[in-house]
Amino acid sequence: MSKVEFSTLYWDNTPPDQMRVHRAVMSKFDIDVRYYEENTAHGSWLDRVTAASTADVIGFFDSDCVPLSKERVQACIDYVVKNDSFCGIAQVANHLLPRTHVYAAPAFFLITRNCWERLGRPSFVHNPRSDVGEEITRAAEILGQRFRCLYPDSFEREPREGLWPLGNYGYYGIGTVFDQTVYHLYQGRFAGNLQLFIQRCEEIVAGTFSSAGHTSARLFDYAGRIAGV
Repeated sequence: MSKVEFSTLYWDNTPPDQMRVHRAVMSKFDIDVRYYEENTAHGSWLDRVTAASTADVIGFFDSDCVPLSKERVQACIDYVVKNDSFCGIAQVANHLLPRTHVYAAPAFFLITRNCWERLGRPSFVHNPRSDVGEEITRAAEILGQRFRCLYPDSFEREPREGLWPLGNYGYYGIGTVFDQTVYHLYQGRFAGNLQLFIQRCEEIVAGTFSSAGHTSARLFDYAGRIAGV
């Protein structure tokens, strides 16, 4: 059986209630997470944890990203083990041209150590062409390594700058559900969003979470604002 290791970074100014409910969701699904309270750059931390890990599968959750189902998380683990590959939520760095490159983002991310080594140990650190973690996908595309992205099903709110386009797929925003596998808040630094995260985590723990009232991520005629448009 493959050894899987999950890690989560949070800074010392992260609201305690955010981490309380994050831990509660992980406990519900019996997912063991190593928590790091460090005021360090996300990409540098990802590099250090990946390099130091002795696990067969290295996994990450952002502090505002939680699973919706243990079975779905296990399916992602099974995929990366079977294919010696990686898997993450689909994102686009809309602040970097050409604003269309879909990559497996490390808000929820799994990669086998063998795959990371085979790709040349690419860094997670952002650079002028890539956001945090995007270079992993770029390395895979160059070498023809197959991988999986979890695409958004729905979202709850517009970000302050408008919805984020996801290449030619659709959109994502505050409170996005990715492939019925994880719920990612985004912009938790804003008080109203933090309360939303606490509420949704409590619903997940209680078994009452539903995305029935969310907005589809694949709308053609969204009437709100789109970031960068």
